Amino acid sequence: MRKARKHYFTGWSMWMMILGIILSLALVSTAPAQMKKSLSEKARKIEAQEAKKQKAALKPQYGGIFRSAMNADPRSLDPAMETAGGTTAVTVNTNNCLLRLNPEMTGWELELAESVKQVDDTTYEFKIHKGVKFHNIPPVNGREVTSEDVKYSIERVGGMYGKKTDMKHSYYFDGKIKSIETPDKYTIIFKLNQPYAPFLRYIASPWCAIVAKEVVDKYGDLKNVAIGTGPFILKEFIKGSHISLVKNPNYWKKGLPYLDGITWKIMPDPASVLSAFIAGRLDGCGLYHFQVDTVKKEAPDAIIDQFPGTHMFVLRVQPWIEGKQPLKPPLDKKEVRQAISMAIDKPRLLKLAWGGFGHEGVGPIPPVYDDALKPADQVKYNPEKAKKMLADAGYPNGFSIELITWNLPYMTAPAQVLKEMLKEVGIDLKLTFLEFAQYFNRAYRFDYQMSLHVTTAGVDPEEWLIPYYGPLAGSTYYKWSNPELWKMITEQQQILDVKKRKALIRDIQLKIMDDSPYTYLYTQIRFIARRPYVHLKFYLLDYQPIVGETYWMEKH
Repeated sequence: MRKARKHYFTGWSMWMMILGIILSLALVSTAPAQMKKSLSEKARKIEAQEAKKQKAALKPQYGGIFRSAMNADPRSLDPAMETAGGTTAVTVNTNNCLLRLNPEMTGWELELAESVKQVDDTTYEFKIHKGVKFHNIPPVNGREVTSEDVKYSIERVGGMYGKKTDMKHSYYFDGKIKSIETPDKYTIIFKLNQPYAPFLRYIASPWCAIVAKEVVDKYGDLKNVAIGTGPFILKEFIKGSHISLVKNPNYWKKGLPYLDGITWKIMPDPASVLSAFIAGRLDGCGLYHFQVDTVKKEAPDAIIDQFPGTHMFVLRVQPWIEGKQPLKPPLDKKEVRQAISMAIDKPRLLKLAWGGFGHEGVGPIPPVYDDALKPADQVKYNPEKAKKMLADAGYPNGFSIELITWNLPYMTAPAQVLKEMLKEVGIDLKLTFLEFAQYFNRAYRFDYQMSLHVTTAGVDPEEWLIPYYGPLAGSTYYKWSNPELWKMITEQQQILDVKKRKALIRDIQLKIMDDSPYTYLYTQIRFIARRPYVHLKFYLLDYQPIVGETYWMEKH
């Protein structure tokens, strides 16, 4: 994993400490031998003293409501049924999972699980903390969480309850788990049908929140409720206005949370978000790249954090569902799909759409991950060759086709650039901008000719493979009927040898690129502004944007 972020501001005292240590160590390198030990000890002593001061100065404080913004309402609050980050922004604070992806996404942290043990290649044993209670509201009324709740929650994610196609992450567990045993209130034993490399990382996904069956039974789903074991309790979800959480006074992690609550204002207009932050009405918010300089000028004390996004912006053709929804001309010809990819100047697109702040996409897995393809695998920009390929495929004059996306600036801007680029090779994109929920409703009906989309922020490399290009029964985000790909994707799941699995995942990506259902455009560098009194722990995964139990604010 590459470096996750940069911080633009640090304390003056810390800089003085570092300078002093550097000067001391410089002296050590040229001092007589008898002086080196005392000088290095002095440097360590200074560092320890300064670190102690910093620790004392940064002792977490209790109180305050952290105010932020969302650019759109979450479609719903049901983690098993949703895919957009607005949902998990809420549910990582109202619910817990067994495990949680660590800040750098290099592994996982224990959460509800007190321990986890891999017994053999197909058996995993979890022990959960005793005395963990659901929120003290109906219908659970603060009852203790048991192994049966874990069993139910994972089975629900896997599609065992309700309509399977509604469970957008069913590919995690459907057909993978032989049995879930609960020998006592605090022990869960998963027995798998075969070795399954992504298993623990999927268990750590924020979409695998532990929920109570009686809540689902009462409401039918969790679209408008978020009742869990987390550090905050949902107070209000007023669509078009705000979402507010309040502190869970009975949270099972002693001393947490520090905040009294979290509030998100629903603010689709980025200029309004910026104004609210500068005016002091928000404590933290996401920024567009072109807003960074304004914040530096108008709110010079602000901290601006930047880190690589884990979402990939993509241009995709209509899904291919063999026997039900065949590919239609002109996209049924591979040469046409390849010509589309060849006609896009990715560096120029990134520059015009996001100021050049990001990384060009190559294959399905985003560049921030170790399993991503290398720049040498990139589709070369060649509009003249693209024109020839279109002509050879029977489209010497190009064609017109509809492109859908949602109507927020970070999507409409690249859509306009793509329209101009494809126009150069004779392809006329008819742009249709939809409301956020309308777009996803249509996308999940697989009802479009082309779309500008953002792929998931996965927790395992295969999460950019199986839900898009895997066997049709398990591909929830997209459909592509290539049995050869299905076989390869299924095979990589069962390889526990890391090196061998990486090699096959590379071959899968190259095969997908040859088919060209998608053009992988770019990932963004994300910018987050916060007031200097806000302290937090960053998590790289875009679906863990605010892990509220780590947040605290100085009195201000």
